[in-house]
Amino acid sequence: MTDDELLDELRAAAEQADPVPGLVLRQARAALATRDLDAELAELAFDSEVAAGAVRGGDVRLLSFDSARVSVELQAEYEDGRVTLRGLVTGAAGDAVIETAGERHVRPIDPDGWFTATGLPRAATRVKVTAADGTTVTTGWTSL
Repeated sequence: MTDDELLDELRAAAEQADPVPGLVLRQARAALATRDLDAELAELAFDSEVAAGAVRGGDVRLLSFDSARVSVELQAEYEDGRVTLRGLVTGAAGDAVIETAGERHVRPIDPDGWFTATGLPRAATRVKVTAADGTTVTTGWTSL
């Protein structure tokens, strides 16, 4: 038996014994479908859950993302299984595009840099903005 044949048999056994949940597959496909290879990544600089050593499930979560051009501060509030996301953007204007697995929400960034999106699902989420020089900047995916 070749290595490839062995791997095929192991994959089939794993799929039968412990299949990947459909929700995980749908979210993974949605995440890949919305990728933008030309976008600059704003990396996670702060997460209140990590800083506090908290277990997921609090009422409010604070996140900060930074890139060379843009910073994005997010406040996620949880209620009844949905998320309200408030953001403060520095270095960008126009619209904030909030992407979740299977959904896309466009919200205007006001003159002071704020945007709000309500009723979002608790799912993998990222925010895309356009920097002052026209570069698309996107936060990393975060599970809200």
